[in-house]
Amino acid sequence: MTARSIRIAATSFAALAALTGCATAANEGAEITVSGSATVAPITQAVADQGRFAIDLAAEGTINGFERFCAGETDLNNASTAIPEEFVASCAENGVDFVELPIGLDAMTLVRNEANSFATDLSMTELADIWAPDSTVTTWADVRSEWPDDEIGLYGRPDGSGTFDFFTNTVNGEPGSIRDDYQATNDMVELTSWVADDENALAFMGVGNYLEADEEQRDRITNIAIDGVMPTLEHAQSGEYTPFSRPLFIYVSLQAIEEKAAVAEFVDYYVDYVPNALPFTGFYGLGDEVTELVQARWEARTPGAMFDGDEFPTGDLAAALSS
Repeated sequence: MTARSIRIAATSFAALAALTGCATAANEGAEITVSGSATVAPITQAVADQGRFAIDLAAEGTINGFERFCAGETDLNNASTAIPEEFVASCAENGVDFVELPIGLDAMTLVRNEANSFATDLSMTELADIWAPDSTVTTWADVRSEWPDDEIGLYGRPDGSGTFDFFTNTVNGEPGSIRDDYQATNDMVELTSWVADDENALAFMGVGNYLEADEEQRDRITNIAIDGVMPTLEHAQSGEYTPFSRPLFIYVSLQAIEEKAAVAEFVDYYVDYVPNALPFTGFYGLGDEVTELVQARWEARTPGAMFDGDEFPTGDLAAALSS
């Protein structure tokens, strides 16, 4: 299944107005093109709405977004993984210099329907059994014999999504390694609705996508613990929710900054305001120390990839930003 581009509707963030001042009205007509992650899209849209920046936002998946970004077609790329080696090379070949900026933390979450009262905790081994390319698991009883013999409804993100790559690499040891008989979409409303409507659903998504689901849908879905640990802020920041915690990024074209003053103004606003936006979009903050290092990286316009093309970095963000 291929990723399809969706346009993210502007959302009112009037409730946030007291937290920070708005950018000048002059930005309203300055269109900034943003590609990439459907997971990060709500964060970027929240920042743009609050700052009254006009952005053209395509939520097509991290990898699909990097293809466009490294071809010079977009000004920013939202990313739920660090830039892979192939796109570091692609950007270099096309003369696209960029600044890599971590902007928040996500905890990948497994989600079930609220009516499912038994599958409250899964092990990494069980996840691998369920999602492996050659999996023979079709019912809950195949996972644990004491569970019902009902067919599992599997849902998640498609190829071209950074969340897809992160999940498949973490669970099955290789990006893209997954069974092919599950339903996938980059439309978060569609994904959460599938889980809400299927009592035997099991889905993977970012915790922010779960928390920001429509209230009626969210009342019918809930998280699953992994090896006894839930995807909370405390567990994500402490490292207890390993290996499913990950940084989220934006990538900013230095060429776009030269061509459009609004791009630099937007990212100035973004790095200052995003810690306030994250709680309202369901994602987690980086902490004061890392946030200050991100702001310094942007101020210095430090170019290039911090992780040498490693799509799934696991080290200390503060150390990477300081190096």
